[in-house]
Amino acid sequence: MQNNKIKSVETHSHIVIKIVLVLAWGLILLIQTWTNSLEFLFHFGEVSFNMNASPNYLSFFLNDITSVHPFFILVKFGHYLGFLIMNLLVFHLLRNNTRALIVSIFFAFITEFMQLYFGRDGRFYDFIIDICGIWTAYFIIKLKKK
Repeated sequence: MQNNKIKSVETHSHIVIKIVLVLAWGLILLIQTWTNSLEFLFHFGEVSFNMNASPNYLSFFLNDITSVHPFFILVKFGHYLGFLIMNLLVFHLLRNNTRALIVSIFFAFITEFMQLYFGRDGRFYDFIIDICGIWTAYFIIKLKKK
């Protein structure tokens, strides 16, 4: 009886840790995607938000992919890696690969689309990069289960 209580507490504490990890990583992704300036965030640790109550929704799909800045590849890799990690964390919480995939894709869409409201450029192609990271994690989990 005592042993079962200890296992129950262990299981509960592991679930709490997993929830905290998912929420913390989600918050990191939200701050990075919604902050006013990634440059100020990375160089000065400054986080600021701008609200745009009337975004141009077409810009989500019609952004200019040719406007490359010096950190373009690094930022896109950050999208990929950030959501790969997010899906792995969500999977470890939910223990269901398909549900983790759905939750992670939904979260990726929300982070990209909501950028339109935060004065940033939400981009459909960034959402696709996020999905590539999510699918990579999905397949890693599938391969590991075999």
